Amino acid sequence: MKFVLRTGLAITLSLLAASAGADTLQLSWAPPSGMSPGPIEGTQAVLNTSASGATMQVATTGLKPGHVVTIWWVAVQNPENCKTRPCGPKEAMGSADLMNTVATNAGGTVVDKNGSIRVNSFLPVGLVAGNFFKTRFTKPEASEYHFVIHDHGPLIPELAADMLSSYRGGCTDDSIPSYYPDSARADGTPGVNSCNTAQVALFTRND
Repeated sequence: MKFVLRTGLAITLSLLAASAGADTLQLSWAPPSGMSPGPIEGTQAVLNTSASGATMQVATTGLKPGHVVTIWWVAVQNPENCKTRPCGPKEAMGSADLMNTVATNAGGTVVDKNGSIRVNSFLPVGLVAGNFFKTRFTKPEASEYHFVIHDHGPLIPELAADMLSSYRGGCTDDSIPSYYPDSARADGTPGVNSCNTAQVALFTRND
């Protein structure tokens, strides 16, 4: 199984904080969101890694109620090749061979009336289902991780399944970053919504 997604009260901030040996960050607004970049109060992203893979736990708010969002794993397995740390999105997604990037869906949901979502996901080592790149996940304890929340806009009922499970679902051509691979552009049915990266959490590793 590629991921597990739970919403509502399944994960609380207190449970996230109790994760032993975890790396914990606040989520931040991404520039495409139109919000001032920086940490978002009352949010939390937790990363646990082991030889068998990586676990993501996210509790966030400030999103637009009724919008569809998907959550993405981006594991940069060779972060030492990046020009900056954390690795910029153009390098992580546009130079994946050099960075040995794994990028795959961690889940999707509709934002609740309070603008909140909660997510729990596991990324196992080996071949990764839905990976945008021809890479294997082999360095769970040495990778730099980007947790990416992608806003697909208001729910389009006839595209609901695609919007909840793909990168492209419901999105216009112009709203897909030019440096993203063709596999991302082909992942889902296009729509009329202008989509964007809303929030991120960036976990760097010491060399």
